[in-house]
Amino acid sequence: MAMTKIVLMATWLMATSALAESGTAALAETGTAPRSPLDMPIERIAATSDGCAVLDKDFPGLRAHPMYGSFKRMSLNQIAAMSKGQITPQMMTQAQADLSALPTQELAPLAATPVSAEP
Repeated sequence: MAMTKIVLMATWLMATSALAESGTAALAETGTAPRSPLDMPIERIAATSDGCAVLDKDFPGLRAHPMYGSFKRMSLNQIAAMSKGQITPQMMTQAQADLSALPTQELAPLAATPVSAEP
């Protein structure tokens, strides 16, 4: 059931990939650090082994999804808001707790991460 939710969500997110690019660029330009790990781009979370473990545990199949490249620049909060309830508040609460438990250097602020030129 979780994989079905991820597939439906990713299909819908493909149509909104431009939002991800503009949102990430705007945050990088302003140098504003995310308020929460849930506001970080998914690709930033996935850049560490501990972050990958959290994503795989809390959102099974997310990183393996064929449309991952289309939504990886979005934050978990962004995709949850557009998931039409498929990502539940309980899933987000668990992810917040798991990501917040990581060492602070594990998830560096967004401002320290250059914006990627790849699509």
